[in-house]
Amino acid sequence: MDRRASFPGVHETVDANQVSLFGFVVSGVSPYEIGEEKYDTFAFAISGASQQPGAFPIDYRYRTEDLPVESLLQLENAPDARSSISGKRVVISAAANTEDDLVLIPTKLGLPTIYVAILAAETLSAGPPVAVDLTASTLLPFIVIAFAIFMRRQERRKLYLVCGLALFFLPYILAPFGVIVPTGNGIVLLLLYLAFRARAAWMERAAGMERLSGLPNFHALEDDYAARQGRLVVAKIENYEAILASLEPASHSIFVRQIGQRLSIGGSNRIYTDTTGHFAWFDDLEHARSHVAGLLALTNSPIRIGDRTLDFSASFGLLDCEIGKARQAISATVVAAEQAATRRTQIAFVSEQDGFDANWQLSLLASLDAAIKREQIYLLYQPQRSFADGSLVGCEALVRWRHPERGVISPSQFIPQIERAGRLKPLTAHTLRLAARASRSFEREGLRISVNVSATMIADDDFPAFIEENVLASGGRPEAITIEVTETAKIPDLDRAANNLGKLQSRGFHIALDDFGTGEANLSLLVALPCDELKIDRSFVVLAQHSDRARMVIGALAQTTNRSGMRLVAEGIETEDDRVILSELGCEIGQGYFFGRPQPLVSVLEMLDQQAETPPEKLTLY
Repeated sequence: MDRRASFPGVHETVDANQVSLFGFVVSGVSPYEIGEEKYDTFAFAISGASQQPGAFPIDYRYRTEDLPVESLLQLENAPDARSSISGKRVVISAAANTEDDLVLIPTKLGLPTIYVAILAAETLSAGPPVAVDLTASTLLPFIVIAFAIFMRRQERRKLYLVCGLALFFLPYILAPFGVIVPTGNGIVLLLLYLAFRARAAWMERAAGMERLSGLPNFHALEDDYAARQGRLVVAKIENYEAILASLEPASHSIFVRQIGQRLSIGGSNRIYTDTTGHFAWFDDLEHARSHVAGLLALTNSPIRIGDRTLDFSASFGLLDCEIGKARQAISATVVAAEQAATRRTQIAFVSEQDGFDANWQLSLLASLDAAIKREQIYLLYQPQRSFADGSLVGCEALVRWRHPERGVISPSQFIPQIERAGRLKPLTAHTLRLAARASRSFEREGLRISVNVSATMIADDDFPAFIEENVLASGGRPEAITIEVTETAKIPDLDRAANNLGKLQSRGFHIALDDFGTGEANLSLLVALPCDELKIDRSFVVLAQHSDRARMVIGALAQTTNRSGMRLVAEGIETEDDRVILSELGCEIGQGYFFGRPQPLVSVLEMLDQQAETPPEKLTLY
């Protein structure tokens, strides 16, 4: 048969999606006719292959430099050159004159299109490579990931390494045998999964790091407790918050890191810290005893930051007994460090705590989540009444714990330890949800429920969202909730706290400043923080009975709050004399045993029903 023919516009189509790392590309089908013969591809026409394979992979490992190329003019003018093509297949093609005449292939940046057909023909002559199903090769990373989920961390890393090496080198190993394994998708999938794992690991590390200093925090301490070497030691820095308050914010991290460096001298290089002045590490018990004695001398020497010299001291708690659960061990050792502050030696051991109380301290934090889930943590509501007419205008939500063994527990017995352990947030969330649910019963009367929130939380970046989400989750309205800020001496960042409280006010919440006039709750906070309400402590109420100066201060506060559009609430009203004096001094609202003890919600609703039957003589200002 005459094989001479010209094929204008003939070229091989290439599916770029199938390009692999090793030069194999699946060729598309370009059917055409030569005389009476029909061919799937031009490559088949010049290959002399006996079968038509349809679409097939092209083997680009053939060196195009080995193909002899002669010009027609040279063959015509040099008869001797014609012998070089005798008995060979000859392909005649126009030269590539522009970039449009060139194609990209895996082994070349630019090549005339006819070369693709020639390489395809050589592939057919040698027998096309076997392409492994793309789905099967991509399935491997999924299998690896599924196995990794159930493996330990060290074994998981080995599996990732083996899988990655297999995906990369397997195609190279099989290529000489004519087998194509397109692993590109599998490699990309594995890389994406590893990227997500790396991000998750980074987030875990960030969650285990104290923001100021970059030291590992007590969350990291919990994680490391199971693999601990030695006993836990906790140091409590005295006047920690006062020292930080006296420093510029930029110097806070320097102070914390210097303490960590000083505590690590002669002991552990890994020091953990929280935000309340506790530092922890692991040490052999016998070494810890002597090491702590040496640290006492170091901690009593001043620290220099910039041009300032700061004196500080520390007390130490040592875990000298076996406690399996990390949270219990940390809590017990923190308690020991707190107790050590009252001793001349400044050292205390966990085993020295009273037996039953120690067991309670150890089980408290572990029991908290279960108590919330089982609704053992509940609220009582103490009424707040108008001095003007005695009408019920609101109530304060007071948290209680009904323990199955210890009975009803006062908040003073568990909240301080929960705060030290950094577990106030779940308790506060639970309290907000209960109060928000209760506030729906008062919607018609317009009463508000005050919820205590620790000052340690209000400077957190997510504080406004945290409050709003928990209130709305239980169907409450912001207008029915007053956020009562307690323990104002512990506000870590006054500017951020003021900004957060302002956001809550803009969303409808009311803000109260508790225990005003005692401790750090003073006029500077009244100016700095946005407030709707001031609550004066019971101690002021007692002083007002026999101190002219106390009465003058309360009267001035009443005038100030009235002019500022705020309310003044007097706590601890227990007698008729208390009520008369505080009413005459201008207080609008009273709270105390005289007006009602903390009681269940149903009792407050009964009080409202009674009030509705005998309405007050004049409207309340609340």
